[in-house]
Amino acid sequence: MVESFESQAREMPQHVVAARARYHAGLPPTYRPWLHLATPFACGAAVIAGCVACLEGPALWDMCVVPATWIFSIAAEWRFHRDLLHRRVAPLQLLYDKHTVSHHSLFVEGAMQIGSARDFRSILFPWWAAPILAVALAPPAALLGLVLGADVGRLFLATGMLYVMTYEALHLTYHLSPSHPLRRLPGVERLALHHALHHDPRRMQRENLGVTSTLWDRVRGTIAR
Repeated sequence: MVESFESQAREMPQHVVAARARYHAGLPPTYRPWLHLATPFACGAAVIAGCVACLEGPALWDMCVVPATWIFSIAAEWRFHRDLLHRRVAPLQLLYDKHTVSHHSLFVEGAMQIGSARDFRSILFPWWAAPILAVALAPPAALLGLVLGADVGRLFLATGMLYVMTYEALHLTYHLSPSHPLRRLPGVERLALHHALHHDPRRMQRENLGVTSTLWDRVRGTIAR
């Protein structure tokens, strides 16, 4: 990975080289990239396992909450990406700074590949994001459970956490080497190209805002042409 990155760096825009140098200089020495990577998946797996273990035997109608939650999550991701990650909105300016100012200065179309595992910090959500999202999803899951049945609430929570894990895995994969085995999984390269176009500074605030899917870009007419 390092050798391919060094080869890539020779053709990388100088402002990206400078941004990555500043980023690497500012990395805390205590940062553990593989622990960071493991946290959302360990948290998500624990929540999903707990939800599945508590299922009482969902009916076919109850299972409809799974695709409904997935589609809702695609739409919510698109909205969050556009309105909070690419617009400075008080009091959440930190989200804009971390994403538009930092992430998009480190990775631009044509220079999307990370150099080492320590670059995980510039790709993944903070390690505490997945636990907080699990807590945030618990109240609507409980409400759904009260209104539509306990299994519906459990399936909603499990699906929401699976979506978070999928987002993290796909986003990181888009920033791996094009020759990486994960990039050869069905449909992944097409999504990686979709995401790379979003990293064109001329497009990033209005086009290809979907990360896990192109669906909502097509619905909202924001897909790059």
